[in-house]
Amino acid sequence: MNEQEIKQKVGNKIKDYRKSLKLTQQALGDIIGINQRQVALIETGKSFPMLSTMIKLADVFKCNVNDFFEILAEKPQQELTTQIKTSIDNCNLKELKQIDYFIKILKSKD
Repeated sequence: MNEQEIKQKVGNKIKDYRKSLKLTQQALGDIIGINQRQVALIETGKSFPMLSTMIKLADVFKCNVNDFFEILAEKPQQELTTQIKTSIDNCNLKELKQIDYFIKILKSKD
């Protein structure tokens, strides 16, 4: 995988997170202290966020910085299925409803 592919994948991940919170690029930029154009460049893979920006993004999205890179290390389907099942087993009702919501969104893209 080359540098541009990494930028694109990380940018897509950030875009997915932003959309899941129903934020515009402008709103996200305002929250983390960058302009809308910078958000657009990051999401399209034309720019890569500084570490300080990634930390702010992770805070907004309630995730870890390494979650932006998780897509780079693909896991075998069985391993991923097992991991998801374990995670679901440890969820409360509110978290399960959120997971159900996100699954419906993902499936509607098919």
